[in-house]
Formats: sequence, structure tokens, C-alpha cells
Amino acid sequence: MTPLVLDIGKLHPLLKRQIFKYLKNSHLDEIRVVDFISAVNDSYLNYERDKELFDHSTQLNDREYADINRQLKLEVAQRNQSFEKLVEAARALEVPNVYQLPDFNAENLLGLVEFLKQQIIYQKSIEDQLIQAKDAAEEATRAKSEFLSIMSHEIRTPLNAIVGLVYLMKQEDNTPVMVENLDTLQFAADNLYILINDLLDFSKIEAGKVELEYTDFNFKQLVHNIQKSYQPKADEKGYKVVLEADERVPDTLVGDSLRLSQILSNLVSNAIKFTENGAVTIVYKLLGVQQEKAQIEISIIDTGIGIAPEHQQKIFELFTQASSVTTRKFGGTGLGLVITRRLLQLYKSDILLESTVGKGSRFYFNLELEISKTAAPMKEIAQTDAESSPLEGVRLLMVEDFIINIKVASKFFTRWKIDFEIAENGLLGVEKARNNQYDLILMDIQMPEMDGYAATQMIRQFDPNIPIIALTASATISDKTRSSEVGMNDYIPKPFNPNDLFTKIAKYAGRQL
Repeated sequence: MTPLVLDIGKLHPLLKRQIFKYLKNSHLDEIRVVDFISAVNDSYLNYERDKELFDHSTQLNDREYADINRQLKLEVAQRNQSFEKLVEAARALEVPNVYQLPDFNAENLLGLVEFLKQQIIYQKSIEDQLIQAKDAAEEATRAKSEFLSIMSHEIRTPLNAIVGLVYLMKQEDNTPVMVENLDTLQFAADNLYILINDLLDFSKIEAGKVELEYTDFNFKQLVHNIQKSYQPKADEKGYKVVLEADERVPDTLVGDSLRLSQILSNLVSNAIKFTENGAVTIVYKLLGVQQEKAQIEISIIDTGIGIAPEHQQKIFELFTQASSVTTRKFGGTGLGLVITRRLLQLYKSDILLESTVGKGSRFYFNLELEISKTAAPMKEIAQTDAESSPLEGVRLLMVEDFIINIKVASKFFTRWKIDFEIAENGLLGVEKARNNQYDLILMDIQMPEMDGYAATQMIRQFDPNIPIIALTASATISDKTRSSEVGMNDYIPKPFNPNDLFTKIAKYAGRQL
């Protein structure tokens, strides 16, 4: 057996020092001593290894503890923050008066969650009620629009006959008494027509159905036509409608000429209504030009009754005039200025007022309109009673079921020397259009057998080019939109202005005025 030799270099340093301190070299040759020293050395080495592992483990545990502690603190902070937000949300809820808010604390998180759950259920029920109320309001709006459409049609249809007959009768030789009676009748019809239009326009504006169109138009000619059209009303009171024009304003601008005409007509009509003597003056002037847009100030000035300061804002409110005396004396709905303001707001403008009681008023507003790069033609108001009619020989089909309107229109067509035929409903209109040649068709909308929409669609199947103009008492914006969708070329509401009808027929029949 080979004797065990002690390798001093592999001994634990502490054991090595102790051996050199307490043992002699001769002792290191003894087998039992060497075995003992080897065993002790192994114990020393194992102890060091265990100690190293223990220290390493302790270091790992310290880091893990720090990480866990940090994570716990973060979770506690997040929990507290969540609790505070939940409490804030709970206090922000609209809780019924009979419901008492609990005393919230961080130890009762489940109670808080249950409270919020109950409130969410409550809020959901409120939301369902609001949705039902919204649906009911929309249904009421649809019912109101349908009612207005029906009432408008039923009123406009006979009114068209009244307006047309009064116009024709005033062209004849009449006694002074008859002239006075016709003037009174025309005044009543005009006021009824204005009332209907105001109600429909206001309904459209309130429903958000009015949008401005942007086309080229001759601004100066538009204002001139307004002055000219209202001069006869001023003549009845013995004064003039004066126009003061700024020649620097460009002739052709871009905008909605129909709505601008409506704004000016409302203001000029009001001025004449409340002015017994003096004058009504239309003034427009150029304020400046920026980025190819003209800034224009337009004023309507009268020498009428004036408006007291305390009433000057009231007149822009719904169905309101300055006083009950004004309403009884001058009539009106109180909608004209409201509509004017709403239309100007579409132009991002507003109506302003300066007035003195007994001296008159000045209504004025500013418009910014793009300057057109093309020239719009000058159009005077059409004359319809010339002996030599430019419409002579025009072949026209009128599709209309109301006998009085047929009689009135026939008188105009005869006066204008138009060659016309009548179809009493849409079905007959389609047959006549299929079997005859016409220059254009005037189409009513609400008729028995077949309405004007269906008739137009059928005519378009075999004749896509013939001009079809809606001549109808159905005057809502949806009626106008649908008439365009089914293929009608234009739209004239009843009661029609004879000049407008004359001009439209000439346009689509290709006749020069």
C-alpha cells in the first residue's frame, strides 16, 4: 500500500499556519497524522464552500426582498390611486336624491365597486330614456315636417289660383272700386303667401336643412331688381325706394343669390311696411378687398316709426314684434327678422340695428363674398304682357289635377300665345308625352292615379332630354331635392310668380327674352 503523502500546497491556509506552528516535520510522516490533517482540511474547505454559498444566497435574498418590497409599495400606491379615482367618479355621478352616498374608505373597496355597479345600471336606464326621448323628438319633427308639407300644399293650391287671377284681372280695364278691391285682395294674398313661406323657411332652418349655394351672380343687378320689385309698394304710399350704389363693388360675385335676395326682400319689405312717408333707401358700399374677396356693407334705411332701445333685441326673437300695437296695426308673424338673422349666420355675419323712435331705422350687415372670374349676365325683371310674346308657338304639356289652377294657367298660356295641352294626372301625362312632341312639360307632384315623381321617372325612360319643370304646391326642401333626383330640370313653387314662370318657360324652350 502506497503511503499517503501530505500535499502542503492544497491545505487550507488557516490549517497550514496551524500545522507549521504546532507540528514538527517528523509528525507529517506519520500516516495517522496525515489522515487526520486531510480530514480536518476537508472540513475547513467544506466550511468555506458552505459559507460562500450562504453569503451568495443571502445576497440574492436581499435583492429579491428589495424588489418585492418595491413592487408591493407600487401596487399599494396604484391601489390607493385607483380607489381615489373610483371615489372621485362616484361623487361625480348624478345620484338620485333618495340615494345616500356611502362613507367611502379604502378598507371597503368591494362596497365601492358595488355602489358604482348600481349607479352604472341607473345611468344606463337614464341613457335608454334619453334615447327614447330622442327618437320621440325625431318622430315629432318628422310629423311636424309632414304636417307643414301637407298644409303648405293645401293652402298654396287655392292661393295659386287667387294670386294668378288677381294678376290677370289687374291687367284689364277696371273701375276705381274694382281696382281698390283687387288691391285689397292682392294685399291679403301676398301676406298669406309671406306667412306660408316664413313658416316653411323657419322650419327648414331649425332642422338644419338650409345650405348656401355658391354660384356666380350679378350683385348689382340683384340689388337693382329688389329695388325695382318693391317700388310699386312704395308708390302706394307716395315715396321712393332709393338705391345708393358704390360702383367700386365688383359686378359678379360668388354666393347664394336666392338667399341674399330673400334677406334683402325681408328687410326692404319690413322697411316699407313700417314707413308711411319719407323714403326707404338701400345702400351698399365696398369696405375693402382681401384675398380676392370683397367685404361689402349693406344697409336698409327707412324713415318709419322707429324702434325703442328696450325693444331692439326683442324683434330678433321668435314670433316677436316691438309691441302688440305693432302686431295689430301692421300684422306679420315676427319670423322675418329671425329668418334674416339665421340666413346671415350661414354667411358668418349678423344683422345690426340703429333706430330712433319716430325718425326711422337702419338695419345693416357685412358680407364677404368671393369675386368671380367670369361675368354674370345682367337680367332685368321679365315683362310678361307684351303684345308680341317671345313664347309664341312653344308646345307645352301641363300635368295638373286641380281644375282652378288649370284655368288660371290656361289664361296665362293663352296670353303668352303658347300652344298647350293638359293632362289631369301623372298617368295621362306619361301617355301624352309618349305620343306627342312638346318643348317642355310642367309637372305637378301630388296627383291621383300617378304622382309627378313616378310620372317623371317613366318619361325619362323613353325621353331623357325633354325639360320637365316641377310646378307644385309641395314646397319643402325634401320635395325640391326629390324632384331633382327623379330627373326634373327645375322647380317652381305655387303660387307662382308669372314673371318667374314666363322666364323659366323661355329658358327651357330656348327662346330669347
